[in-house]
Amino acid sequence: MKLVERHVITKSHYLWSEIDHKAFVSKNLFNLANYHYRQYFFENKKKLNFHELYHKVSKSDDYRNLPTKVSKQIIRRLDSAWSSYFAALREWQKQPNKFLGKPKIPKYKHKAKGRNILPYPDESIYKKALKKGIC
Repeated sequence: MKLVERHVITKSHYLWSEIDHKAFVSKNLFNLANYHYRQYFFENKKKLNFHELYHKVSKSDDYRNLPTKVSKQIIRRLDSAWSSYFAALREWQKQPNKFLGKPKIPKYKHKAKGRNILPYPDESIYKKALKKGIC
């Protein structure tokens, strides 16, 4: 069984601006990875390999501005969305009556207003941050 903690932070919280900035960086990383997926899809009509994508985005500033495990989780979630798209497309080709329309590829997040989740696995939270009360 997986246990999940969800922390919703209001605008009045003292860490709001820092977390909002990290969510914005997370969105930038999501859009960068999605750009590489989309370009590869339009050229080859197949899904980009996760490891190839990792090597394309791991040198970017947005990837490096977040903890490595958080950045990888963002890319993994996008990879899962693309895998779901291809599974839905195969199912749609077999039985289109199950769907309201043809499945669409994952979209970009809004450039200015968009934010993305910050998935922090247990391993990325360390005692120094806990002592400061950040986590």
